[in-house]
Amino acid sequence: MSEPPQNEQSWSGVEVGRYEAALEAIHGAIGAYSALIAQEEAKDAPDEQVIEEARQGRRACIRRREDLDPTDATQVAQVRTEFSALAETVRASHR
Repeated sequence: MSEPPQNEQSWSGVEVGRYEAALEAIHGAIGAYSALIAQEEAKDAPDEQVIEEARQGRRACIRRREDLDPTDATQVAQVRTEFSALAETVRASHR
């Protein structure tokens, strides 16, 4: 049997779970922005500024997801907290 490459890192189940929870938080925010866009577009007189701001927010979520370093436990925890709160804020803004 050969030795694993030195640059491979194994994750614990806890680390995987935390990273997946951070991704879910980001996806929750993306979904909240998408719902806001759909709700606004369904109006007789949609507010284009609301739609554009939501699209910008959604793009920012995607960039943050792409930049998330799964090996940085501090960043993963911050992203989970930040994006969970963001999703709630966006959802509350269009109730």
